[in-house]
This record gives sequence, structure tokens and C-alpha cells, in this order.
Amino acid sequence: MTMTIECSSTADAITGVLMAGDAVLNLSQQPLNTVAGTLYIAAHDDRLTFRDTPSAVHWRLGMSRWLLQLQSSIVDRIVVISDENCSDAAVVTRELDTHGIPHLHCTLMCVCDSDAFMDEEDTEAVTERLRQLGYI
Repeated sequence: MTMTIECSSTADAITGVLMAGDAVLNLSQQPLNTVAGTLYIAAHDDRLTFRDTPSAVHWRLGMSRWLLQLQSSIVDRIVVISDENCSDAAVVTRELDTHGIPHLHCTLMCVCDSDAFMDEEDTEAVTERLRQLGYI
């Protein structure tokens, strides 16, 4: 039985996917907008530990053996946060599956400025076409 659940969010809206009993394993280098008291997983010399302050982890293969140590009475689920196309997230979630540790994999989406969708020339072309069709 697979324990992985996947979702997507932004770093600013991450609180919408976190629940009481979650511990955050942030594989991205983005700061996450979380509430005070959110439990994070931190790395020190390839060893994974819990922290109550924001932390990001640069994953290394030697860390896999510490995943079992993350099972705790205060943690119900590990929330793995990664950027799009993060190969480390696949390794981590596969290891969590192997050990039967409940987890959620949340991919951070890139937030685009509204200007990135249409430039002024595109806007004029769309406006003209809507005018030709009688909508404007």
C-alpha cells in the first residue's frame, strides 16, 4: 500500500496543506510561510532531527537511514516540500514508502507575475479580435 499523497502549492500558501501532527521536510531552498510552532526536519552531518524553526535540507544519500528515526508519537505525517522536477523528492518519497511512513509530497509551483502571461502587443491583438467578434 502506498502512503504517498501528492499536491501542489506555493511557498506563501503552504499552510493550506499542513495539518496538526505534520513535520516539514523542505527540500526546496524557498522560505515557507508557516505558522509558529510548525515542526521542521533539519539535517546536521547527514543526520535528520526535528526543529521548531524553519529549515531546509540539502538531501544526501546517507540521510535515508535516518528516516526511520523520524517516526515519533508527536508526528503523524512527513510533508516533503520540493521544487518542480526535484529528483531528491522522488528518492525521499520512495524511501518513506519503503518504510511505511505516512507522508505528503507537495511540489511548489512557480508564481508568475500577471505580466508574464500577456504583453501589451498580445493584449492589443486579443482586444482587436474580441472587437471583430462583437464582444467589445
